[in-house]
Amino acid sequence: MYMPNRPLPKSIPDNFMAVQVAFLGANIIWGAATAVIKYTLGYIPPFTFLYLRFMIVCLVVLPLVALQLKKEPIHKSDYLNFFLLGLFSQTSLILPFVALKFTSALDYTIIGVMASVLTVYAGHYFYHDKINKGITAGVVLASLGTILIVLEPILWGNDGGGRAAERILGNVLGLFYAMTWVVYVIWAKFSMGGKSHSLKKTLSFIKIKPMTRKYSAGTIVLTSFYVGLITLIPLAVFENLGLAGESNFDILSIDIKGVLGLLYMALFSSIVAYWLNEWGLENAKVSDFAIFGYLAPVFTLPFAYLILGELPNTLMLIGTAFIAAGVVIAEKNNSSGL
Repeated sequence: MYMPNRPLPKSIPDNFMAVQVAFLGANIIWGAATAVIKYTLGYIPPFTFLYLRFMIVCLVVLPLVALQLKKEPIHKSDYLNFFLLGLFSQTSLILPFVALKFTSALDYTIIGVMASVLTVYAGHYFYHDKINKGITAGVVLASLGTILIVLEPILWGNDGGGRAAERILGNVLGLFYAMTWVVYVIWAKFSMGGKSHSLKKTLSFIKIKPMTRKYSAGTIVLTSFYVGLITLIPLAVFENLGLAGESNFDILSIDIKGVLGLLYMALFSSIVAYWLNEWGLENAKVSDFAIFGYLAPVFTLPFAYLILGELPNTLMLIGTAFIAAGVVIAEKNNSSGL
């Protein structure tokens, strides 16, 4: 604890607590979102679900986008970068939406924790974020908890009711999404002014020019929603024409529970959570963001039970306890600047 009259070390920003609250708030919202998505998929097919979500979001934030782009116009040379950031952050949501048709909310969430592991070390590689022994110990402990839950079907003798192959497919899709999310986080930080010679060289290698200027979190997040909307239009059309599998969806017959799920994903999981997350990322290290990602299973467990009736067994609870303890240890050492 720091005394009121003692200045904070340079390694700790003045808004450190606000950043923590922002990351925590985003992860609580996303913790519930996993269960909400799986529940709402019972009423709306995945591509249509995503399209309707983005349509609502884009309509709500349209006035903000107009003001934001007037204040911070995008240089035409940066259009490609913004489009690609939108693909990795929004269009890639196709992966978890399809994954949750095949696997449980709990399985998916635990697989998603691997994104935090990858992000911690990607932050170290690209931005030279300091990883001390305390942070490493916390990450290892949280990773051990993740492994316990990932292997739970084998260790606990539970094959998911004979749907092991489908669960594997869902988990693989979840893992792919975790990788796209890491790419987005690292690239978004760079676009908001983060200094990374390694990332600059990587972009140059794949013939992509860095942003011509630094952009705010608001500009990056708001424009990404429109990329998601545009790219989902053809997929939603194909789905409703039956070209992506049989579909008897009727938008006029959506149950009120499906409508509530759609609104939650549009207003809270998209607008509120993404803004909190991007603001935190703009004002913190990549590793700060990643450590909070480990808490996803802790938040998902109660929502998965309340919304889906999914109950964790003893091994899942033990794994979750390891994850929570690992986050506490890692964040304590991260904030102490050791």
